[in-house]
Amino acid sequence: MMVNARNSEASSGTARWLVGAVVVVALFALPFILSQLGRTGEYWIWVTTEMLIMALFAMSLNLILGYGGMVSFGHAAFFGVGAYTVALLMKKAGAPLVLALALAPVTAAIAAAVIGWFCVRLIGLYFAILTLAFGQLLYMVVFQWYTFTGGDDGIHGIPKPEILTPIAYYLLCLVLFLICFLVMRMIMNSSFGLTIRTIRENMERAKFIGVNVRRFQWYNFILAGAFAGLAGGLLCELNRFAQTEFLHWSKSAEPILASLVGGMYSLVGPAIGSAVLIFLKIIVQQAHPSLVETWAIFLGLILLVVVLFAPGGLVGLYQRLTGKSET
Repeated sequence: MMVNARNSEASSGTARWLVGAVVVVALFALPFILSQLGRTGEYWIWVTTEMLIMALFAMSLNLILGYGGMVSFGHAAFFGVGAYTVALLMKKAGAPLVLALALAPVTAAIAAAVIGWFCVRLIGLYFAILTLAFGQLLYMVVFQWYTFTGGDDGIHGIPKPEILTPIAYYLLCLVLFLICFLVMRMIMNSSFGLTIRTIRENMERAKFIGVNVRRFQWYNFILAGAFAGLAGGLLCELNRFAQTEFLHWSKSAEPILASLVGGMYSLVGPAIGSAVLIFLKIIVQQAHPSLVETWAIFLGLILLVVVLFAPGGLVGLYQRLTGKSET
């Protein structure tokens, strides 16, 4: 019986890898297929690129939300720091894109280290409110500092290397997304990841067995900030501007909602949720211009359905229907 269980687990793992490989191949082929559709295809290449970037943003938050059990309302601060790092380096310092993107997660990680050092000393609602306070503080600094950040006008006209065609930039974002996904997967399957989940399940027991809870939460907070910073830098180059809305608390809601819809207790859940929400929003907007103002209503209905009928999100629903374990 034990042998059968092992064989079943091995076959399930193999099937999962095969599905993953098919999805990756499809993602690499997608822009070349879309490019055959002319201007419409070019638009959807831009949309799918944004999906990849926002999926990375959602997964970065899920390191502290789903795996760490901590709700952050200020995660957009690190997304915005990454975006402004790329904007300032490329527009004002003339730095190449590669250097700017490499420094985006570094500056975001530094910001997360400073903010997280204070935030992890609180738990529950107090932690969430403190992250919101720090996020809004950073937002106001950027909003008021006209001479450096452009204030509420933001920074526009970010240089774009000629080699980065829409397809090339999509492929760059896809490669970075896959690398980040594999790194996150490795981290969450390591002893560090297991410790983070132990803290999520029972903080007092983790303390009792000798785990330095604050230190592990701080490290996890920094990691999440770094990945968010990279996502912000990628979106800045995609849109060729950085704006204060990138740091606003409402931006922090996007990865939270994506995690709820996709499933916060898996790595791929937030990515799926983010892609689904972006796709539905575009479909609603294109159905009729008047529906743009009612997107919040559609979003509320989606969340209502998820909370009532699929509290584990789309991934949780899939696992429940197939009887499979956490992805």
